[in-house]
Amino acid sequence: MSKSISMLIPVLALFWCVVSSSQQHLVCKNIEDVFTDDGLAETRLRHIGIQGPPGKMGSKGERGIRGLPGTEGSPGRVDYDRVDDVIDEKIANSMSVMNSTISELKRNLSTLLSEWKELKPIFTAMKRKEAAAAAAAAAAAAAAAAAAAARVADCRRREGLPYSGKCFTLPHLSSSKDVTYDQAVAECAKHGSLLAEIHDRDQQTSLNDFALRKMPAGRSVFEVWLGMEYKISTSTLLYRSGMEKHSNQFQWYPTYPESTSSYNYICMLIRDGDSSNGLFNYYKSYPTYGVMCEEAT
Repeated sequence: MSKSISMLIPVLALFWCVVSSSQQHLVCKNIEDVFTDDGLAETRLRHIGIQGPPGKMGSKGERGIRGLPGTEGSPGRVDYDRVDDVIDEKIANSMSVMNSTISELKRNLSTLLSEWKELKPIFTAMKRKEAAAAAAAAAAAAAAAAAAAARVADCRRREGLPYSGKCFTLPHLSSSKDVTYDQAVAECAKHGSLLAEIHDRDQQTSLNDFALRKMPAGRSVFEVWLGMEYKISTSTLLYRSGMEKHSNQFQWYPTYPESTSSYNYICMLIRDGDSSNGLFNYYKSYPTYGVMCEEAT
């Protein structure tokens, strides 16, 4: 019923406009204005049939106008939500890496602590051993120093000269010549010592001054046997250890050393108030006033 009425309305309107065509009223319009294509389409009878194929696709439309950039002095348009998302993502990634690193460090620390618990007793034992060794070494050094001090005191008690870790003595010294080289060796051995050896000029000066203080009564010059031997072929002094030193390292009595083949043994001449003193080489049966010995201190 509603469909019949809707079709009747335009017919009546058309009739009205024809009747009053000599003078159109405002309610009347040209027929083409009243009946648009869409309106006519609504009034056409529709027949249901088989749907035909789709029509040809129309041409592509024009590209839209690009948005204007921000003007100078004013910020451009920013997608703050996207910025927040990117920041949150980066923070999350960084935190993930940091958490992973912290976890790894914790595992490493746990491993180190575990290893330290195993090694700590070993280190403790080592420290105790080192401390004990250091204490023993210190005690040994103190004992050695005390023993050396005691030997120095004993050397002085026996009127000897402590020098460079040794004690030099004059166990036999007389106003007459009565000691050959072999007798001098025997005299030192009787006191548990050896014939004295001189290694440089400083020591020679010290021993000369020491002997000078022991000069026999009534004497202004005297000689004592020493322990080195003279090698004529090389002009060197030979020591018990096998070491050799050239003769020019020492002070000699004038015209010495001599090159006589039997002059292989060394004496020291001590003179009071005269510079003509020093070493000289002579034969072993030559008698002197005494012997100088040395012993370890």
